[in-house]
Amino acid sequence: MFQKSRAAYVSAITIYEIFKLTVANEDKATAKLRVSAIANDYEVINVDLEIAEEGASLSHRLRIPMADSLIMATAKQLHLSCVTDDPHFTEVKRVWI
Repeated sequence: MFQKSRAAYVSAITIYEIFKLTVANEDKATAKLRVSAIANDYEVINVDLEIAEEGASLSHRLRIPMADSLIMATAKQLHLSCVTDDPHFTEVKRVWI
């Protein structure tokens, strides 16, 4: 999830991952409730051509999974920090600094 000033954003890929993990560990109704709550609190950013291309480049360069690279690319495109506990994101500082 990303934040800029008072606006808050979430990648559609993050929504996918939360839904997928919640269905696997709980149930579909809980997953729908969880992602609905997130979508109400955050502006959902979809993957566009620029995010897709940057995500592919990051995935190749950092050797990280597609979903993680698309989330990174979304944050990078919006010039935002990315809040996560995902270990793949230890490389983020090297991406834009």
